[in-house]
Amino acid sequence: MDNPRHREAEALLAQQVSRQRSEYVVNSILTAYQTESLELTVRQAIRDELRNAVPQLQAALPEEMDADVQLSDLPGSLIHALEEL
Repeated sequence: MDNPRHREAEALLAQQVSRQRSEYVVNSILTAYQTESLELTVRQAIRDELRNAVPQLQAALPEEMDADVQLSDLPGSLIHALEEL
């Protein structure tokens, strides 16, 4: 076998007692499926939350953009804060 993943899988399967190999394969397949399913569910939930959050952010941004903040309006300590980092 040229594929390192296949060699690793064969080694893990060989470590199992012969009568438990079928159960090990079934458990491995089900675990992989559940992990993939959970990952897809979490990704979809995050996409939905981000999609719902974007309109709220866009609604808030124009108000903040209208107020022109001049550099002279900021306190001197804030202006030079980045220089100290």
